[in-house]
Amino acid sequence: MKTTTRIKQQFLKALKCGTGEAYLILKNNPEINFSDQIIKGALNIYAYDGQSEGDRAQYIFDIISISKQKDKIRKAVLQGLATEQNDTWNLTHLFALTKLYAQQNDSEAKQAIYDRFLNHPIEGSDWVGESEIVELDGLDGLFYVSEKYGRYIEQNPDDWQDGSVIRHFQEEHMDINVYEVLNDRARSNKYIRIYLDNIEQTKAIREKHKKEPVHYEDIVDEVLTSKPSISVRRKRNLTENEVNQIAERLIEETDKSAIERLLDIFNSYRFPYNSNIMLNFAKQKRTHKNSMVDNAISALKYLKSQSIREFALDKVQTTKNPIDFLEILISNYKSGDAKLLSEIANKTNSEYKIEQLAGIYTDIYKANQTKECKEPLEILYSKMNCAIHRNGIVKILIENGVLSDKIREEIKYDCDSDTRALSEKK
Repeated sequence: MKTTTRIKQQFLKALKCGTGEAYLILKNNPEINFSDQIIKGALNIYAYDGQSEGDRAQYIFDIISISKQKDKIRKAVLQGLATEQNDTWNLTHLFALTKLYAQQNDSEAKQAIYDRFLNHPIEGSDWVGESEIVELDGLDGLFYVSEKYGRYIEQNPDDWQDGSVIRHFQEEHMDINVYEVLNDRARSNKYIRIYLDNIEQTKAIREKHKKEPVHYEDIVDEVLTSKPSISVRRKRNLTENEVNQIAERLIEETDKSAIERLLDIFNSYRFPYNSNIMLNFAKQKRTHKNSMVDNAISALKYLKSQSIREFALDKVQTTKNPIDFLEILISNYKSGDAKLLSEIANKTNSEYKIEQLAGIYTDIYKANQTKECKEPLEILYSKMNCAIHRNGIVKILIENGVLSDKIREEIKYDCDSDTRALSEKK
């Protein structure tokens, strides 16, 4: 394989992952034309979860800034903004990237943002682009967005708006009574009036369909009867007494569907009684009918014993999905386990499974500080495209004093701003 081809492949791999290696490859190889690869990163959000991670606009813009093919790439970005119709997060990324051009007094880029907003919006994503307009032009931008929504509602009377862009603007401009200003403008602008009326109608409909709070006898009743299940917020805020009540009921419960619900609580809390009770649930035969066994396996991550560790290692080495049992090592890790974790990381190539491993390995090494975390975490670092978990991995490498010079240099240009800041930490 030609050296240039290999370097381009390495560059694109790093670009898709979002690591600073892409920036450094471009910087160190000025004679190579990476424009086609950069355009791919400009038109597509390669993040594992574009919604959670946000855009990669600044990351790509920094790479473009040292490219010799800036004009070609810019043209592709503006064309992409005008034509993207398939992916919401690609579109949010393109709006954010084009905004960076506009902020450098690029009037064509700014006009491209205005032209695309609410122009053939992706279904369910009519909001994309509003924040860029408001960020660029403040209150005048908000007037434009409001009027554009009003025009859209007039043509699409079944559309509804919740006014989130107004609320966000108000939070950032406490010196302005935003609704008062908009209502004043609405006296002479029927489209802003249509938009504001639609927001009020949406509020009324939501209030009408607001569910009455349900009252339960106790926490056990809530866990067993709430539909579809106990809320995440409630689950995160149980008292020690409530956890004990659930554990006591679990010990005496015989109905499998009830056991499944009760076990789910111990995905978040340590089971307070004999750990063998939970281990016995985990050893039962798995079934597609419920998640009873899976919930019990997850609960073992808080419990420590030699028998639990032996169960985990046996499953990791004999089942088709060893990842399902790795969380148990959070409380049962021993020196030398890094070799096993490295082997599994090396064999794993599925994007979804790499993401799973990143979360689990991060939790394992948060609970077990050791320099031997270096190898398994570096393997994942080189494979993953999730900036959120990569940030966690870098933090652990730093905390254990094993961050390599190579990674320290790369994170200066990472797609995640928080990860970039870690380059200064010792």
